[in-house]
Amino acid sequence: MSMFLQLTRLAGHKNQLQNTLLTGTIFDVKRYAIHDGSGIRTTIFFKGCPLACLWCANPESQSYLPELTYISTECLSCGMCRQTCPNEAISLVDQKVIVAPEKCDLCGHCVENCPGNALQLMGRTVTLNGLFKEIETDRPFWDRSGGGVTLSGGEPLAQFDFILAFLNACKKKYISTAIETCLYTTLDKIKAILPVVDHVICDLKIMDSGRHKINTRVSNQMIKENMKILLVSGADVLVRMPLIPGINDDKKNLEAMGAFIESCRKGARVELLPYHRLGESKYRRMKKDYKLVHISPPSKEKMERARKVLETFDIHVLI
Repeated sequence: MSMFLQLTRLAGHKNQLQNTLLTGTIFDVKRYAIHDGSGIRTTIFFKGCPLACLWCANPESQSYLPELTYISTECLSCGMCRQTCPNEAISLVDQKVIVAPEKCDLCGHCVENCPGNALQLMGRTVTLNGLFKEIETDRPFWDRSGGGVTLSGGEPLAQFDFILAFLNACKKKYISTAIETCLYTTLDKIKAILPVVDHVICDLKIMDSGRHKINTRVSNQMIKENMKILLVSGADVLVRMPLIPGINDDKKNLEAMGAFIESCRKGARVELLPYHRLGESKYRRMKKDYKLVHISPPSKEKMERARKVLETFDIHVLI
């Protein structure tokens, strides 16, 4: 065997070993998804996000670590969780479960032994091979519908090494891939995924950097720079705008959005998403404050007004 062939095989074994050791943290796998790219898709939701949007419908996606949640209305007050906890982190007070966070190591024994499903672990660790085997059973649906796999979150690019290896694995198996991203990441990561992802779905929320930081925790400078690179590159990109009354639905912001997108790519696809409060119950379950209780979803008329403002620019708008 030639030295070159030996080195090639050694490199291949090394890459295979690295992929075997890679792990990611996800909180959900949604099958038969029809709004996360073309065709029928399997959407994988990754934990962790650098943003903290006030309207976020998935508060369980924000932390990079698994989280234990408790639904008191489902609790049977049976004490099974307390009995099976190896760290004595659980107590019952007034027939309600109290978890001592300094003792809990998120082992999941209490969740497994909760007959009422009152305790739930939001997030789990997956290996590359394990996750691939879990979702590959959906392949007949992808093939028949022109669908595939969508990586969502949270922010998938926050677990960059894992998702890059996963996208490469999908490409080798001829599986269509899409990624939903807030684009708050470095440009080198954007460039690295472009050859191995078929569709990019990205958010544009607020154009003014100060307003963006107030409502999402971060500036939008890096987001706009990355979006410009994406749109100019010719990649298959869908820009999504969540429309939140009183926050980003004013004419000035919409016009700035339309002008920016048009300057990057004429005819770009833009999807308006109406704000909703479907995730509000999750905040209560996780003992987090929902900041937008005073805001109602936009009416059809408001959505149409926003669409008409955006359509004054050379972009393709849909709701």
